[in-house]
Amino acid sequence: MDEKLALLQPDSADSTPIYLQLAKKIRAAVESGQWRSGDALPSERALMEAFGIARGTARRAFQHLEQDGTINRNRGSGTFIAPRFAPALPLLESFTEMVEPQGFRAQSELIGFLRRGPTAEEMQALQLSDEQDVVELVRLRKAGEIAIALQYSVLPATILPASGLPEESLYHYLHSIGQPIVRATQRFRGEIADKSVARYLAMEVGEPLLLVTRTGFTRDERPIEYTRSWCLNEYYDFALELKH
Repeated sequence: MDEKLALLQPDSADSTPIYLQLAKKIRAAVESGQWRSGDALPSERALMEAFGIARGTARRAFQHLEQDGTINRNRGSGTFIAPRFAPALPLLESFTEMVEPQGFRAQSELIGFLRRGPTAEEMQALQLSDEQDVVELVRLRKAGEIAIALQYSVLPATILPASGLPEESLYHYLHSIGQPIVRATQRFRGEIADKSVARYLAMEVGEPLLLVTRTGFTRDERPIEYTRSWCLNEYYDFALELKH
């Protein structure tokens, strides 16, 4: 029997339903690092043949893990350990710097690019007057092919070229023009998905998600980035060490 498959051997002396035993063992293997984000799981048939269980039992175990965000099931390609990203809270890092160390390619799909007047919230965050325009970038953030966040970034219109968004990443572009983001404040808040967010993140209206609001500052303490990111909870894991 395959070494990883052997980790899932149900305990006949345990009265816990077998599908819950399987789900618990898979979750434990992920938490211990024996299975990593993107690793393929055995198929339902492999579990049936290895442990002499019914297909329905294997399917229930996978459904349980899919519901709590441990795995992704892709019709035609198999079942995989879901990505889980742990942003370095004390450090300022880009989306790419967060995703790629986990073995995923960071991708952004540009949904909207709009020059407009600022809202009251944006004027306060970016220290602008109502006569100063902003540029709003709406991007779908992906780890590989998995959409994990919908991001609205607002910057003073003077920062971006009139021709549109550069092909390079936003943070790389800001660095190239001598306006790097060197400090940022972030706030985290639970939110409920509305129709526009649910549409892009393939979730139901009313489902919970995480809203991360960031204000980025240049070396001269000028705020030039105000970003709101609606993030799928199951792909993010925040940890912060506290000291007395």
